[in-house]
Amino acid sequence: MFGLLAVFGLFFLPMYKLAVVAFQVDGHISLAIFRELLTDAKMLKVIRDTLYINLMSSFFASLIGVTMAYFVAYADIRGKKLIHYALLLPLIIPGYIITLAWMQFFAKGGLIATVLKGILPNVTMPNIYSYWGIIFVFSVTKYPLIYTLTLSTFRKISTDMELAAAVSGCNKLRTFFKVTLPMSLSGIANGLLLVFISCLDNFGTVAFLGIPARITVLSTDIYQTIISFSGNNFSEAAAKSVILAVIGVLSSLVLWRVAKMFQTMQTDLEDMNPRFFLHHKKIFVEVLMWIAIFVINFVPLLTLILTSFMKGIGGGYHLSNMTLGNFAFVFSNPKSFNAIKNSLVLSFSTAAICVVAGTIVAYLMVRRPTKLIRVVESIISVPYSIPGIILGLALILTWASPLPIIHKTIYATVFMLLVSYVVRFTSLQIRNSTTGVLQTDISMEEAAEICGAGFWKKWTAVIIPLIFPATVSGMGLVFINALTELTTSSLLWSAGSETLGVVIYNYTSAGYTTYACALSSVVCLTILALVLVYRWISAVLRKYTGRNAT
Repeated sequence: MFGLLAVFGLFFLPMYKLAVVAFQVDGHISLAIFRELLTDAKMLKVIRDTLYINLMSSFFASLIGVTMAYFVAYADIRGKKLIHYALLLPLIIPGYIITLAWMQFFAKGGLIATVLKGILPNVTMPNIYSYWGIIFVFSVTKYPLIYTLTLSTFRKISTDMELAAAVSGCNKLRTFFKVTLPMSLSGIANGLLLVFISCLDNFGTVAFLGIPARITVLSTDIYQTIISFSGNNFSEAAAKSVILAVIGVLSSLVLWRVAKMFQTMQTDLEDMNPRFFLHHKKIFVEVLMWIAIFVINFVPLLTLILTSFMKGIGGGYHLSNMTLGNFAFVFSNPKSFNAIKNSLVLSFSTAAICVVAGTIVAYLMVRRPTKLIRVVESIISVPYSIPGIILGLALILTWASPLPIIHKTIYATVFMLLVSYVVRFTSLQIRNSTTGVLQTDISMEEAAEICGAGFWKKWTAVIIPLIFPATVSGMGLVFINALTELTTSSLLWSAGSETLGVVIYNYTSAGYTTYACALSSVVCLTILALVLVYRWISAVLRKYTGRNAT
């Protein structure tokens, strides 16, 4: 009963409160706010800009992702594993840090501009604070979502179909457009859906690049509405959140329908063998791919790190303008140090709570499936599938009032952030723990019960050791997501409860670019260390359990 109440209060009630505020005027159900918004020229422009940026970003991300997936899946290039991991780098680095890195890359007084001016004195750097800038950054940060799904789809396409096309006289290009691409449209559509929804959810990139250029999308418009403190701001923000959610749902339905339309017969196993040989062109293709990966994924981050050592922007890149003072400031300044502490505490706490709650729900879903459990899992999944800005507003509307019995509110405290992280990321843990439970033979549990093992003994001696690799994978995913979260935190933080994402955003907005770059560099190195530790743990678990933790 307590578990059901917790699910109702943490996951269902916020969404219900948001809907009530959006559709209620003077105590009565009304569409007045929506009529006002959807007839306002400024709001219609915000919606058009949102759709334009997201659609264009999805298109260019698909070009990058599908192209890279095709060569990794089919060509006989060398170092595929290394190329694969290099292509996935944007998945582990927070989007707002990559955005900050590209801001330094395109800076008029930055390293790239300085080098180019030495070669071409009249060259000018493009303005990244623009529509194309947002679309470009979205494209180079979201393409791994399409790449991973398309790579798997390509490898599952039967070689017989492609051989038949070759026998019929089709060259590699015609085979791709006649056979490979049509048979992979289901995976590409699913990838496009992930990119579109991810762009809808994004706050950092559009805030960093859009707000200075007065380009507003729905996520930043909702944020600005909430912090405006006008008389009807919460009702208006709730209505805009519903509009954003409707766009997300409709796009999901359309792309899901497209994926179903183009669903084709594929093999169950991925074919890892190359399907065409580049011969004398191999070196050229490999060099081209590595140049693209280096420019897209590594050069901006190297520029970010270099900027973090500068005494001042515009002072040049000579040694006299280099210092460790920015890092000293980051670790000595109360706000940034408090943000590091808060983010670590919140990440560990969120991972601990989610692994318990998520594993219990996952176990019940697999071993005790009932309609109630399916409903609970569906409710828990909603907060992760909607934009974080909507969740932040829903939690404000729910938890801003004093709690019963204790007559105190958790709003504007670090506990509010903990609640938001648990609500948002429990779904991630459920997915990973479900995989672990599905891989465990129920006969192992039955054998333990026959031997007289009680509930706790069965869990500690049998179930937990067997599902441990998958649960550790889920914990790592939850930890990194909580450590670098910005969208929901941007609404819920207050003095004393700053997080890493919020402080980096505040430094950037205030013009303290070197401090923002220094703190971002620390975050990147921390994530890299965590990934290496995770890979080491995975290797150990594979050695002793024979299971893959990834």
